[in-house]
Amino acid sequence: MSQLVLGAPRGPALAEVETWIGRRVDDVNGSLIGRVEGIRQDPDGRPLWLFVREFDFGEGRQFIIPAGDAVGGSGRVWSPHPRERIRATAGIVDARFGPESDRRLASHYDGAAGAGRAA
Repeated sequence: MSQLVLGAPRGPALAEVETWIGRRVDDVNGSLIGRVEGIRQDPDGRPLWLFVREFDFGEGRQFIIPAGDAVGGSGRVWSPHPRERIRATAGIVDARFGPESDRRLASHYDGAAGAGRAA
């Protein structure tokens, strides 16, 4: 379990996230997305993105969710994002995952956070 430290970056520690590899990932409504396949870290070594592989009955696509938003427990990982937003990441990132990919993904998820908010 992550310890809360004021002023520290939000999200789970790398050691915790590493235990999530192979776990089932569910969206905000409890719908199955896939299994955690890998982790992308930021330059300081903190978990940044989770790579999630769609199950065999799907097309085998890879999705990406923010590690800082994810919560693990009971052998699963939960993302507070809806399935449609998560699945849209399959077309955002190509094989050369780099800083530009990080920016596109952040924009994709930040746009979701601002949706429906009053100005």
